[in-house]
Amino acid sequence: MSDFLQICTAVAPPLFLLLVGGLCRRGGWLRVEADASLSILTVRVLYPCFFFFYLVGHKGTLIPFHFSVLICSGFISICLGFGVALGVGYLMKLDKRVCSSFSFCSGIFNYGFFAFPVAGAIFGEQLIPKIIIFNLGVEIAVWTVGVYLLASNQFKLKRLINPPIVSIILAVLVREIGGQSIVPDFVWNIISLLGACAIPIGLLLIGGNFADLLKNFKVSSGCKVEISAILVRLLIVPSFMFLYAWKGSIPNEISWLQHILLVQAAMPAGIFAIVIVKTYDADTNTAMRAILATMVACLVSIPVWLYLGINLVLK
Repeated sequence: MSDFLQICTAVAPPLFLLLVGGLCRRGGWLRVEADASLSILTVRVLYPCFFFFYLVGHKGTLIPFHFSVLICSGFISICLGFGVALGVGYLMKLDKRVCSSFSFCSGIFNYGFFAFPVAGAIFGEQLIPKIIIFNLGVEIAVWTVGVYLLASNQFKLKRLINPPIVSIILAVLVREIGGQSIVPDFVWNIISLLGACAIPIGLLLIGGNFADLLKNFKVSSGCKVEISAILVRLLIVPSFMFLYAWKGSIPNEISWLQHILLVQAAMPAGIFAIVIVKTYDADTNTAMRAILATMVACLVSIPVWLYLGINLVLK
């Protein structure tokens, strides 16, 4: 029971930050007009600084084999989510437009803003650089397979050239040619301060958007989308990832991959997915239903999956 309480304590801070963001939106302190500028600031400045700080400053060993395994694992994890979501959508007889948005949103776990603080609290901050590389594979899957699934006629490879992906590649290059030692101290301090703002501001923004979504929320007919999203994102896909982390072939030298898989398996749908859905003029109502259903249900599922993982997989 003490392990379960510790996990709940680790999960609580990002959830409370979401709550604070929602309350600030309701109170008029975090206005809708600020969302666009804060989102751009987070994606183009704060998040890249976060990546740069943890990757360049990481003291552990990361060899090409580690990079390839992590990137492939992230890519496969998202593709698994898309495949399971398509199957569930077909079985639930969702129509084509609904199914594409459902599959896209249900297939993507909240791999950043939730995963980083939870992983750091439970397994230590030394895991964060490895999750960043894992997330590079996730980003590639989202902007290739995911966008093709969502709107195949609008698929463009140039979407891969975005600030998060570019910042990860740049940070890896700087790490390989000298790391923190070649970065002036005052620049490193600035990067550290900006990077530290990324997760809190991101979660506040998500909380504010979450509050907006709740205002006009209506469940789907028979709650088919909501039930399907919970099945995909919080039950079926986590089960596959959990089983692989438990019984799969993972070399001892990268045993930390188990930690990453367990954390990411427990995550709800990523709320940023709805922004991509809007960009490609897909079904935002379905996206909203899938995301909200998993966000609410994850209050129970995250501690349960992490507890099972720590007590079965890691012991």
